[in-house]
Amino acid sequence: MTKMVLSSRFLVLTGLILLAACTRALPLYIPHIWNFTAVGALAIFAGAQFQNKTLAFLVPLMAMAVSDIFLGNGFNMAVYIGFIVMVACGIAIRGKVSPTSIALSSIAGAIFFFLITNFAFLYPWYPHNMGGVIQSYVMGLPFLRNMIIADAIYGTILFGGFYLLEKGFPKLALVRA
Repeated sequence: MTKMVLSSRFLVLTGLILLAACTRALPLYIPHIWNFTAVGALAIFAGAQFQNKTLAFLVPLMAMAVSDIFLGNGFNMAVYIGFIVMVACGIAIRGKVSPTSIALSSIAGAIFFFLITNFAFLYPWYPHNMGGVIQSYVMGLPFLRNMIIADAIYGTILFGGFYLLEKGFPKLALVRA
């Protein structure tokens, strides 16, 4: 019986993460705001909801990798490291998910992602000195703002939607001993 509960939960969580990952393709079809996707929210959500830590990291990373293939994005190690840190922020709130913990985890995750991916030495167009680092962070601030706003909206949809699914389908809820 427990295996069936976990299997249903796994399938629903994975499906939600895959749907959220599809928001990365929005620029191909409709104009959108840069960094306004569900990527950060899905990382926090996966970390908080998958009980198996390996799956918490693996499922969203695979969703990112598959979407990168379809979008023709090259592999950027900094983006994946930032994404891994965001999953870890979700793991940090596992078992104590609340609107406040989700918000704090999302903001912390977005800031870590910003700091990692905007480090000037990663990009050849910024000078590789302290001025270049500062310039990179200043130029990245609008992207950070967009990511925080998107994480708030998509996080509400993911966490709120899954909460409602758990209420409507109790088999999806975790069995706590």
